[in-house]
Amino acid sequence: MMMRRRMAAAAMGALAMSVVAACGQSEAAAPAATGPATLPQVPLVTVKLGDTNFSLEIADTPEKQEKGLMFRPSMPATAGMLFVFDKPDTVSFWMKNTEIPLDIIFLDASGKVIAIQRREPHDETGMGPPSPALFVIEVNAGRAAAVGLKVGDTVALPEKYLKPGAQRNDK
Repeated sequence: MMMRRRMAAAAMGALAMSVVAACGQSEAAAPAATGPATLPQVPLVTVKLGDTNFSLEIADTPEKQEKGLMFRPSMPATAGMLFVFDKPDTVSFWMKNTEIPLDIIFLDASGKVIAIQRREPHDETGMGPPSPALFVIEVNAGRAAAVGLKVGDTVALPEKYLKPGAQRNDK
């Protein structure tokens, strides 16, 4: 998935994350995809959304953030991507070259859900949260509602991604 920042100085950026107070978190590496070629390992983090664990790929560089989930024909029900930005910012996401519908979950520095947007494949309209986000989580469309995630909930993110001084707003 490709995105554009609303601020002229920033060419890229992205965010991510999911929801709910309880979080089973662990990190692992998994193959990026299946196919004839051997692909490099992709770092994963397990985050609990509702009562369901999701395995999220980490997008923490401009290159990973720009590509996002583009060109993927499908994604497992409990998979997704976590975008980790350097600082809270008003970011805008679009669905250029994205083949699957997604829920985009915007989080502030403490992991509080500030917006959830359903997006359709190939929609190039840039959309973002009402206030700056530090994280964004992308999952299959409809999964946020299916696990009961809503604006105001807090997602327990791995400590290594939280910024110094960020307050946890555990529900």
